Amino acid sequence: MKATKIFLMAALALIFAACSNDDNNFTTQPAETNGEITITATVSSNDGAMTRALGVDGSNIASTWKDTDKFAILYNNGTEDTKSVATVKSINASTVTITFTIPATLANNTACTIVYPASAAKADNSGADVAAALATQDGTIGNCPEVRVGTATIDKTTHSLESVTKLAAQNAIFKFTLGSAIDNTHPLTIKDNSDAVITTVTPTSSTTEVYVALEPATSKYYKFSATTADNKIISKNSTATIAAGKFYQTTLACPALGDLYYSDGTYSTTLQAGKTAIGVIAYLGTDNYTENGTNVGGSTFVGHGLVLCLKNAASGVAWSTENVSKFLGQEVTNEVGLKRTENVSGYTNTATLTADAATAEKYPAAKAAKEYTTLAAPAGTTGWFLPSAQQWVKMQTGLGALYESSITWGYRFDHDHTAADKWEAALEKAGSVNYDSMTPHDSMEPQRDYWSSSESSVYRAVILNVNAAGTGENNGFLMLSNTKVDTYGLIRVRPVLAF
Repeated sequence: MKATKIFLMAALALIFAACSNDDNNFTTQPAETNGEITITATVSSNDGAMTRALGVDGSNIASTWKDTDKFAILYNNGTEDTKSVATVKSINASTVTITFTIPATLANNTACTIVYPASAAKADNSGADVAAALATQDGTIGNCPEVRVGTATIDKTTHSLESVTKLAAQNAIFKFTLGSAIDNTHPLTIKDNSDAVITTVTPTSSTTEVYVALEPATSKYYKFSATTADNKIISKNSTATIAAGKFYQTTLACPALGDLYYSDGTYSTTLQAGKTAIGVIAYLGTDNYTENGTNVGGSTFVGHGLVLCLKNAASGVAWSTENVSKFLGQEVTNEVGLKRTENVSGYTNTATLTADAATAEKYPAAKAAKEYTTLAAPAGTTGWFLPSAQQWVKMQTGLGALYESSITWGYRFDHDHTAADKWEAALEKAGSVNYDSMTPHDSMEPQRDYWSSSESSVYRAVILNVNAAGTGENNGFLMLSNTKVDTYGLIRVRPVLAF
């Protein structure tokens, strides 16, 4: 337990007693010694019924002072900001009596700032450095700093503090229950809504329970994420209002196949009100199928899953306007090509096909995927791209739960509706008007085709064909090649992103 504050979980509400003016009147201390004066004062915390640290289930963290606590008393000595460190003299419930010394030459009624703990004072003694104090935490309750600040005036006549304000909390405390353990090589990263890293909390041992102190937020929200010890990813966003002195409890769950994925980078099993669903999680894995290791925006991307967009970006567009190979030697023409693990980056393919404006005009399908903005991709992802043939396969074996060994080239596989129904059921979670069906059960339109970003020859590119209306061998998925310049077959563009 860190020697700054003990935090105890309690079922009762956290109430700090109010401090009257009489609480700050004290017996005059002995005369100055060695050019210093000893000051004694009683302070308390500024937590009342409206700001006590209540959890979502009604529990709270109760705070008590400890005799080893230290407080910083910050004031200007006439030439510069300086600091005295106060120690605990006695403790009485929610109040604590502290003592410290000041130079006898200090002007009477000098204004001061009280900072708890003393280690949270700024290096130049001008106030509290909350961010620095929070940066030292390791996720345990004993090392979860609670910074508090108050003001007063130093009365040399009574050897006390006058006009003491109660010490107001400067941060909130979160308790996270994680869906999978993190450890000292898999920390919890906390960003703001601009994706700037606020702090990284690295536990000293494997844990699924983490305490984190954060500064309040009223115009931004926090994004919590971690790659767990078993290579899963967990993430969640806070609300846009985080109040100082509050205690929040939440669960950071791992994503699951079929979860809805939102424009803020979070996900859930069922549709959440007030959020914009943009896709469904169709494949999970930390591998090159999820663009892990791909250069995205000049940085190496860490991928954990593929999100299949709820909507088509285009329909009836050609793969290219000319028959020129862009990926010579990487053609996909058979089962081996469909399942190989190299050269599977749809993001890189799309970037190559849209490298500049002139090039992009020659590759309408890739251009439509990359420039799709109706459902905005969140920061921290790859953004939308045209998936490779191999990524289409992974989404069939992921969301569709097909056996990869059954996937063949040029022949229908999965001769029932099981996989197609799984895709459709996941999309339906967003609401019937919010998605484009991929698997129609309509004899008038029994099948739909979707471009991949993979070539099969100079003249042809790979498409995914989905037939969910047929029976037997006429039903299921089909991977095959199609003429690149085809604009008559209503081949669709379905964007994908990696997160």
